[in-house]
Amino acid sequence: MKLIPILRRMLSMSPAAWYIFIRSVQLTGFLLLCSFILLIGWNGNMLTGYAEYMTAMSLYETGQAVLLIGVLVSVIIEDIQS
Repeated sequence: MKLIPILRRMLSMSPAAWYIFIRSVQLTGFLLLCSFILLIGWNGNMLTGYAEYMTAMSLYETGQAVLLIGVLVSVIIEDIQS
């Protein structure tokens, strides 16, 4: 099973890489929460709520990009330090 070694490797990350990883996960969660709240407020009406819908979709996509960049930066930091 490959999951146990991956988790051990993640838990033994350097403090700088761990900080960046955790903060990117938190920021992604916050952006997804804001996107979800906007989609609830959108109420399915495209005529009056198009701006809310597009803002929610932008937050959703930005959250994915933030998480990807955060993981890549933390991996690069971890490889440089080891």
